[in-house]
Parts: sequence; structure tokens; C-alpha cells
Amino acid sequence: MTIARKALLALAAMAGAIPASAVPVDDLQQGDAMVQTIGWKLASANARFCARSGPGIGLLLGDARTFNDAAAAREAYGLGGDISVAAVADGGPAAKAGLSANDTVLGIADATVDSEPPARPGAWTRQIRLQTRLETAVRTDGKVTLALAGNRSVTVAGEPACTVRFMLDDSKGYAKANREEVRIGRRFYDSTGQDEAAFAAIVAHEMAHAVLDHQGVLERGPRSVTLVRHTEREADRLSVWLMANAGYDPQGAVRMIETVLRSKEPFLFPDPGHGGWKARREAVVAEIAAMKAAPEPDWPRFFKRET
Repeated sequence: MTIARKALLALAAMAGAIPASAVPVDDLQQGDAMVQTIGWKLASANARFCARSGPGIGLLLGDARTFNDAAAAREAYGLGGDISVAAVADGGPAAKAGLSANDTVLGIADATVDSEPPARPGAWTRQIRLQTRLETAVRTDGKVTLALAGNRSVTVAGEPACTVRFMLDDSKGYAKANREEVRIGRRFYDSTGQDEAAFAAIVAHEMAHAVLDHQGVLERGPRSVTLVRHTEREADRLSVWLMANAGYDPQGAVRMIETVLRSKEPFLFPDPGHGGWKARREAVVAEIAAMKAAPEPDWPRFFKRET
């Protein structure tokens, strides 16, 4: 994260694009907001189908220390402290409660953010700990209260969602997930251009790994190329169900494979764990037809597992 954030922050500051008196939404925060919005749509629309679900609020915290120069970040974003709202999901509970990017956060659920030791410059450790504290409070109490700079206090009530955290990893080219978290590399975000449905397909693919607990499947093993390919194929196929339930055109998954994955495939030999883009496209096209033929969008009942 830090290389991209440091460079973009410096360029924006030199250009005067981020006045400290404003509530800015620069290129970094636009990407964060897009990931939160798409993630919230997918997680909330599929909440009744996920084995692991609970109240969520569609908010990602930020820590100025994830930048190499925390003071410059605080000045550029007009923050009164290190911890802030990094992004809110459009239409999610946090947005409806009035929270927005660059609100300075002083406390979470009756505890100050200073109770967590600061991270070293460029590290995510404190951000992750505070994010976990926020999410735990919401799942335990059904709501969370944030103390904000300016003597503000905002209580946000959670709404049902699959229990998956979504994050944009600025300097990376990967997309990955475990049973609790989805991380999307910035290069994947950039590669889909303005095609939100195609980018949603990437997020949905990784979310599918989480909700199908492919982490557990691979841990139980024995891990093999064949087993990995089955998990990747399942994630491709389930992604169209997740997308459709969230209101996205599942053809976005086909476009994503034809553009993003096709361009990333090695010239001679496809990744043995993921398979070639043509085979993946065929599987997704067939799954869209199967999904449309199903009597309900209840994928735990009608989606055919391979693992």
C-alpha cells in the first residue's frame, strides 16, 4: 500500500489538489469507496444465504500511519488525528448515519483509539486492530458508536451482511481472500476501467472464496493443483450468483474474464491452478444459464459444489 499512497499523496499535495480545509475524495479514496460499495452490495444482498453472517455497517477505517509520512497525510486530508473514516459504502448504514470519508475518529465503542499502540510508518497493524474492534462491537451489540472530532458522536445500527471485510491494497497486483477478508490489488481495480460490473466480478470471485470457506478446504487438503483449480472454478461460478443477487449484470463476469484475465494469462501456459481464460469463460457462461434456470436465487440449495 505505502508506495502508491506515498507517491499519489505527494503528487496531489504538490498540485494543490487536496486542500486541508476540504473533505477530499482523491483517487485513492475513490478506489477505497468503490471497493466498500461493491463489497457492501454483495455482502448485504447475500446475507440470508451465507453461513457466516451478522450485522455490518459498510465502513473502512483509515490510519495516517499507513502512509510513510503520517503528518503529510493528516494535513492533506484535513484530519485532526491519525485515525479516520477511510471509506463508506454508498447506501450502507454508515453513509445513512451521516459518516463520510475523512471524519476524524477519536473513539470506538467507549474506548479511545489511542488505546491501541501506533503502528510503524507504512504498517497496517493498528488499522486492522481498530477495524476488528469496530466490527466486533457491531456484531455483538448490533450497533457501534464512534466519537469524532468536533465533539460529534454518531451511532450506527448494523444491517445483515455476510461477515467478510473488503479492502483495496494499493500497491499490489493480486486479488486474494481468506474466510474473513477480501483484498483487491489496485492493478485489478485500474484494469477494469469504468466497468463497475466487471470489477464487481473480481470482488465477487474473491468473496466466493470466503463464503465457500476455500481456506478450510485447502487446509484440510491434501492440497493439489487439481484441488486449487476446483476452488477457483467454484469461485468463478458462484460469483455470478453473488452478483445477480446484488443487482449486477452477471455478464460483467464474462467481460472481466475476456479482458482482465485474458490479458494477464501467460503466452504459452496458463496458470495450472486457475486454468485458461477460455475454459473459465465457458464455465461462467454455463453457470449463468444454470442460475437463470434455478427457481430461486438460493445458491446454497442450487449451486453445485466441486470441492
